[in-house]
Amino acid sequence: MSFGNRAAAPPAAPPAGPFSPLLDRAEIPLGDPRGRRLLRGRRVLVTGACGTVGGALCRRVWRLGPAALCLVDKDGRGLERLARELAARPGGGRVTLAEADVRDAARVDAVVGEARPERLFHAAGRYRLAEVEHDPCRGVADNVLGTRHVLDAAVRHGVRRLVLVSSDRAAEPTSVLGATMRLAELLLQTATGGPTCFAAVRVGDVIGAPGTPFGPLARRIAAGEVVTIAHPEAARHVMTVTEAAGLLIEAAALAEEAETFALDIGSPVPVLDLVQRYAAQLRSPAVTIRFRGLGPGEKLAEKAFADSERRIRTAHPKIWGTRPLPPPGGVPRLLDALAAAAEAGDADEVRLLLRRLLPEYRPARRSLPASEVIREYR
Repeated sequence: MSFGNRAAAPPAAPPAGPFSPLLDRAEIPLGDPRGRRLLRGRRVLVTGACGTVGGALCRRVWRLGPAALCLVDKDGRGLERLARELAARPGGGRVTLAEADVRDAARVDAVVGEARPERLFHAAGRYRLAEVEHDPCRGVADNVLGTRHVLDAAVRHGVRRLVLVSSDRAAEPTSVLGATMRLAELLLQTATGGPTCFAAVRVGDVIGAPGTPFGPLARRIAAGEVVTIAHPEAARHVMTVTEAAGLLIEAAALAEEAETFALDIGSPVPVLDLVQRYAAQLRSPAVTIRFRGLGPGEKLAEKAFADSERRIRTAHPKIWGTRPLPPPGGVPRLLDALAAAAEAGDADEVRLLLRRLLPEYRPARRSLPASEVIREYR
């Protein structure tokens, strides 16, 4: 089983790109022709438009010539700045702004109903692991219930394609963040069978937003301050914002039946190596690193797909997909109970219901110990 044409000719070797020395690999080219066919002359809506991935996605969509682009975020000033930036760039037709919080079902429905998008990218959410682990009720409200509201509005108003921005932490989740992302993916499975085509995209850690790739990190290294990372062996899937935005658009074109997609960027990058390479780029003579130990829910390394998920080739040689099994029965009832627990601020009940909804969610409670030694790397 495959998505699209598997006989596509292999692409030419890509140019190195500015982030290649940092990532120790070439950036993966994600071409515009498929995206242009998908988006040119179409009405497009992006939630979380002011976020790192959402903003990069808006800039790329705009360049592909949509008839209209609706920017949705709860940051009103951020929306105005992004709209002014897009207006100064060559690209699509009309830009509209909608200040909205995805936790507000009525507001989401009104925005989608007014914009009438044909393509919808859902990038709004809460993606910081420690933040969601500390406040699981807010994590569920943003990532699960917010997705449910966007999904319901999309189906009600006839959106043709919807793409969810998920996380590689959804594969074999050990954190509340991973569980909420996996549950958001599961919601797409429950909505198949109608005219709307769904897809989820697992994104790793992202670099290359406007400004320096690691703003606070750059300032600490330049000032000679101690840099704190989780563990000497911690490794992460790292991609550029350009790769993330391109992957989302490619996934929208490749989607057939609520698949989950990920970009093949090789093995996770050791965080220690990443910091050292970045310090070398800044020409810092030395960087001092402290290891704090893994926090609750944190893994040494993430996977793009769970061992139980069958990877399937797509028309793009660097994009893989999987079709998860149908969701178990009783999901709507448990989701209602999860919503009630999150609204009541009952964190213990939220965690319990997440485990009932997702048998693969195995919370990691023990932290690996921090190093007692502060090491200096030159």
